Amino acid sequence: MSVFTADNKAFSYMGRTDFSDPKAPMLIYAGSNIRFCFRGTSLAITIENIPMNDNMWIGALIDGVQKKIPIENNRDRQRIVIAEGLEDDKTHSCMIFKRQAAAHYFRFISAEADEITEFDHTYDMKLEFFGDSVTAGEVSEAVYYEGISDPENHGSTYDNSYFSYAFSAARKLNAEFNNNSQGGIALFDHTGYFYGPDIETLTGLESTYDKLSYVPYAPCGVSDWDFSRYTPDIVIFAIGQNDANPRPEAVFEKEYTEKWKSRYKEIISDLKKHYGNVRFIITMTVLRHDMKWEEILDELCAEFNDPSVIRFRFRRTGAATDGHPRITEQEEMAIELADFISGLH
Repeated sequence: MSVFTADNKAFSYMGRTDFSDPKAPMLIYAGSNIRFCFRGTSLAITIENIPMNDNMWIGALIDGVQKKIPIENNRDRQRIVIAEGLEDDKTHSCMIFKRQAAAHYFRFISAEADEITEFDHTYDMKLEFFGDSVTAGEVSEAVYYEGISDPENHGSTYDNSYFSYAFSAARKLNAEFNNNSQGGIALFDHTGYFYGPDIETLTGLESTYDKLSYVPYAPCGVSDWDFSRYTPDIVIFAIGQNDANPRPEAVFEKEYTEKWKSRYKEIISDLKKHYGNVRFIITMTVLRHDMKWEEILDELCAEFNDPSVIRFRFRRTGAATDGHPRITEQEEMAIELADFISGLH
């Protein structure tokens, strides 16, 4: 086998990726991935994990077969055997992807195979997602918990961005995508659940939407995103699920909701400055929530009075489950969203 370093042109990266060290690019957001093809009977990779939680895995897709790979809870470089016993006289496809959000980042160092070649593929569109744990695919693999609360003390075992409606819709639409989603995130700082439980440290989308490294407690700190690196055709905005914390009554206070809508619109307006006149789809997911939030999003879209800002509701929005959507429920959303996007003219 030969060693191919991460800066080899055969590797194709997707997602907001830190290339400040081209020989050790860092994957940050859930669903970020590396695609390539290779020849040989086996494949190994070397990564440098950057742990921020106790339970971490990466994902791999070899010739369409998905694997869940545990990684060590330290920052030492790790050599990981991804596949063995493969057909020798065949070109194999591979995707290495980030299953989880802020549990960790990881740096990709190299791959070992007989030969690697480019993943030669043309996409039909570019998507971008801003959302929370549902959009990141958290707890999606708890397949016997459809419609009910999450299993206790699951420790992120069931997280898999590959089964998120975002990743699945992108596959259905043959779309490249950036999934800038994080579990527990709300619109405002000091609300939601991300980087809690201390209210003072809670971090909202208003502080992360324009970031590359977005986790405040990450060893590498926070860094700005260069918007010139990626311009989507459609942006899906799925925020509002966690915003009832710590004051669920705030959604019924006009002063608060006006402030919330104003900040939401400011973020979209800022993204428009970077992207031009791309389409924005405003939505929430099927995870149970107070339908007042749906009314606020209706109002927000009407106030935009902009045909490029489009309101979309899943058929069972806010009513399908008390727990995170499972693979079947995520797929339900993916089908509905992909059909909706396909119908846009």
